[in-house]
Amino acid sequence: MALTSLDHVTINTARPDETTEFYTKLLGMYVGPRPPLGFPGVWLYVGERPVIHLVFVESQTDAETGDFDHFAFLGSDFAGVKEKLVAQGIEFRENIVAGGTTRQLFFPDPNNVKVEINFPPHLAA
Repeated sequence: MALTSLDHVTINTARPDETTEFYTKLLGMYVGPRPPLGFPGVWLYVGERPVIHLVFVESQTDAETGDFDHFAFLGSDFAGVKEKLVAQGIEFRENIVAGGTTRQLFFPDPNNVKVEINFPPHLAA
């Protein structure tokens, strides 16, 4: 499997202003461009990269680890990864990012943590 880097983490938050301010004022990130995904949220950038995706939700969970949703990698072999998932009997969901050409695969790890792999056109092969 050809993973090239960690891409981002996604956090669900019912406190959008407070959470955005925490990452921007404390850690120096900034709110940047985000595609029209059909649900509310912001992308927080470090340099040129959106590294934290905040999704605005109605209520928080009471989980000890908070409302961590998933982590994402960049990948370079969409067909190969998909083939491995099928061979292992792992259920997955495919998507194309709204307004773009980046292909995505979503699937759970053995702990039911959601994994996302993004395959931008320049890496997708």
